Amino acid sequence: MRAIVGWVWAACLLAAPSFALGQGITSTPPRRVQEDPRGADPTRKAAKPDPGPKPSDAGAAKDPAKDAAKPPKEPPPSKPTLKIELHGGAWLFYYQPFQPPEEKPFLRMHVAHLNFDASIGDFGLFFNASVRDTRMREFYEGPAWIEEGYFYYKHPRVMVKVGKSYSRFGLFWDNSFFGPIHFYDGIKLDPNYGISIEGTAGKETGLRLAYFGQYYLVDGRTNGSYVGRDTISIPGARRRHIAIVRAEPAYYWNKDTSLVLGASGQYFQADIPALAGKNRDVLRFAVDATVNIGPVSAWGEVMRQMGQSVTDWPIPPVPATATTPAVPGRASARNDYLLVGGEARIWKFVARYNVSGVRYRDVGYTEFMHQPGFGYNMNDHLQFLVEYAHWTQHPAPGVGKFLDQSVATTIHGYF
Repeated sequence: MRAIVGWVWAACLLAAPSFALGQGITSTPPRRVQEDPRGADPTRKAAKPDPGPKPSDAGAAKDPAKDAAKPPKEPPPSKPTLKIELHGGAWLFYYQPFQPPEEKPFLRMHVAHLNFDASIGDFGLFFNASVRDTRMREFYEGPAWIEEGYFYYKHPRVMVKVGKSYSRFGLFWDNSFFGPIHFYDGIKLDPNYGISIEGTAGKETGLRLAYFGQYYLVDGRTNGSYVGRDTISIPGARRRHIAIVRAEPAYYWNKDTSLVLGASGQYFQADIPALAGKNRDVLRFAVDATVNIGPVSAWGEVMRQMGQSVTDWPIPPVPATATTPAVPGRASARNDYLLVGGEARIWKFVARYNVSGVRYRDVGYTEFMHQPGFGYNMNDHLQFLVEYAHWTQHPAPGVGKFLDQSVATTIHGYF
């Protein structure tokens, strides 16, 4: 009998651990899962009621009303992300001259450019790097240059640029490739080094105002002026302390119909060694207007300059010969400029006509350029354009000569 009882007792001891594990009774109990009261087992004994917080826990007690009044925690602000945009393009240029006779035709890659724009939040860096296989102008440092390059702060109403940026004096451009006389006198597409503050106020439709305030310590030495027609191509000369203001009120009926007016003023010092001791202050004023009515646009601008900015234009010096002495060049300190143009767009085609002129009042010389053009936009990234330039200079009424008579054909690709 004792042997039987001993075997039964041993079997119970061996079965006890398995029973305990099956009931979840271990040294580290598993986390209890809250059960839905609606699914409770009616045969199960009711759980012992919670006696409530102990006196020792009174300091940790929370007021439900205060917890309900607290606003939900906002997620931490996300860090600004780096944004980078990279674009580029190039112009293939065929030039067929007719006058002057010494000019020869050529085909070349006029310029290739790369636009880089990187920003973090409201701050960023932009530059336009340009390159070609020859110098753009004789006074350029080399065949590669920075057209524009600046750090910026951008806000919906204002943008601040610090570095090299385009002057916003006068009407910005005439939509052509060849450009008006103003371009060859260094007035349009003229980048300089300093600070530019610009912005707009108004809505998509109705009244709108664009404004520009710029101060440049020194010129950028990379505009499109011909040698002798602007300060920067004169050896040792620079334009300094360039100040520009422009107001551009406009009314927009919709995105395709608008009237834009402009008033601009510019001051700079022409630092020319040959004019040492003379008044170096130069003032320019301009008013312009642009009208857009659907596929038709028209623009016009008048401009006046007061102050001498070059030494030998529009009358260049004549070197001495074996029989004649040298004749010095002459410049004008009072100049009036004119630009009138328009274009019509039908499907992928555009027809354009520009007329620009200048009157060098101190010496009585006048120049005119007529420039019709026809273009075809093959797609959003490829444009074809043919322009005819008829540029003459007149030292007196009825007397004149060609500065340029040519056809310019270009293909512009942009991505």
